Amino acid sequence: MTNLPNTKPTAIRTSHSLRKTCAPALSFIAFLVFALGMAGCFSTDNTSSIYFGGDILTMSESGPDAVEAVLVKNGRIVSVGSKEAIFAQKEPDTQWVDLQGKTLMPGFIAVHTHPDLSAYLHSFVDLSGFTNSTPKEVWARLEDTVKNAPKGAWIFCKGFDPMLIPGLVAPDIHELDAIAPNNPLVIIAQSLHSAWANSLAFREIGVTETTPAPAVGSYYEKDEKGKLTGFISEVQAIAPFSKVAVEEFDIKQNVVEVYNDYMKNGFTSITTMGMFAKDKKPFLLYEHLSTDHPKLMHRALDLFGMLPDKKPTVRHFVYIKHDTPFLIPENIDNGDDFFKVVGVKLWYDGSPYTGSMYLKEPYLESDLTQKGLNLPPNHRGGPVIAKDEFFNALKKYHDLGWQLSIHSQGDQSTMEVLEILEQAMAETGENDHRHRIEHGVLLPPELLDEMKQMNMTPSFHINHLYYYGEALQNDIIGEARAEKMLPVKSAIQAGMHCSLHADAPMYPEDPLSLLQTAVTRKTKASGEVIGASEKISVMDGLKALTIDSAWQLHMEKKIGSIEPGKYADLVILDTNPLKADPENLRDIKVLKTIVNGVKTWKQ
Repeated sequence: MTNLPNTKPTAIRTSHSLRKTCAPALSFIAFLVFALGMAGCFSTDNTSSIYFGGDILTMSESGPDAVEAVLVKNGRIVSVGSKEAIFAQKEPDTQWVDLQGKTLMPGFIAVHTHPDLSAYLHSFVDLSGFTNSTPKEVWARLEDTVKNAPKGAWIFCKGFDPMLIPGLVAPDIHELDAIAPNNPLVIIAQSLHSAWANSLAFREIGVTETTPAPAVGSYYEKDEKGKLTGFISEVQAIAPFSKVAVEEFDIKQNVVEVYNDYMKNGFTSITTMGMFAKDKKPFLLYEHLSTDHPKLMHRALDLFGMLPDKKPTVRHFVYIKHDTPFLIPENIDNGDDFFKVVGVKLWYDGSPYTGSMYLKEPYLESDLTQKGLNLPPNHRGGPVIAKDEFFNALKKYHDLGWQLSIHSQGDQSTMEVLEILEQAMAETGENDHRHRIEHGVLLPPELLDEMKQMNMTPSFHINHLYYYGEALQNDIIGEARAEKMLPVKSAIQAGMHCSLHADAPMYPEDPLSLLQTAVTRKTKASGEVIGASEKISVMDGLKALTIDSAWQLHMEKKIGSIEPGKYADLVILDTNPLKADPENLRDIKVLKTIVNGVKTWKQ
């Protein structure tokens, strides 16, 4: 995500009484063109190209050990092999692509990301630890925002994070009222699982002391007198505030910039993990889809005739949230290889940084958990969904053949998820669904064999360790549990296909950062190694970012490796990761990104 410049913040929305002075509302047709234009299209580069002159990492299990050249034509890989064999296939219009010692490999796959949420948050005032170093900087930035905001205008902020900014303490409603007495103010946590709001914001939304909790584990916190404290727990409770922000933000340019970030980081495929919706319409696609059409996403692609430039950018795969069934196609056979709904997303627990991660043993009792996160003693978190609702959703969509992607961070959470899923699968069994566990911070290694037998697959939120390793180890779960967290090597040794993800906008979408963390297990703040026994090789990390991610999407026969017949989705790096110092993997640069044989980004 591109950081906000140090200028007047843009995440200010005029209140109801001032809306007539706002910029015109979002142009739906234009927005769809921008959004879907990023998703891809059907064109290819009809010329042929031969890549040679550098290291070529195929990620193929069955191809030749050493590949010197690759022939690409009509958007697909035609052949790989020695220079002599590939050069002999040159045609009159074949283009020579000399790598000049650089490295060619399959494009990276962002297997769990949120482009719609990233675009939505892109204009929020940035209070994160990525751009602010001290509590003083955070509060000064917020106060400057308020000073420059028109009276009555909504102010939306993102990235509040006591873990990355030591000494930062969550505000209460009285402090927020004092900072912004004349403006509705909402601050979203970096985890995206909690928020804070002032009295004006609650009043505009219509939330009062008597407003019921919208879901299990999601609520508007109240003090001992029953008054709102300003704290908002979990996405269901945050949703009414989010809808206000959506109403008049014109985020077309945000979409362009967010997708450009994917391309410049070498991603050739992305996966929206839980598409957000507004008024029963996809947030990124809005109202141009017929939601009763069995191939709704494919139908949207008919609008590509409107685009002046039909070059593809990234392939886009989507998981729909289980509580937005109106977005789920009638059939798993929908869309195409550029844009397709591939599964259904569910949540079972929440975040380590709000106390909603569901643990077998309690959180540590530390200043961070008790003062920063306001957790009570012996707190273990809990499910964020009623078990009967979870079971019914699992069974319904499993029986319909959909792949299920289940958010589960805590050990107790994953144990219960497997029990419930096994029960839901009892009648129909497994039919290559490849159900996924998302994040897996404390995924118990002893459950991996059971998951393997159920043909399940984990996707690890590995940079929890990089950004928050010390906080998790010292303040949240303790050293013993931290040593076992994010068991990537154990999953690989169990014979599982696993992936690595950044969950943007939570963390920057940088595949080489994910790779270095998985290989070194070092934290950003101190360089401490946490869980050394779970370090993986660079090759295993690269597979997790390419071919194993493709497997999780049921796309391993089409993308994820450089093999004849597959799409020419490629990336050129300035350094071969297999030859680089593992401590410097994060410094490797993407030089060019290629999708379907067409260059989409170049340094």
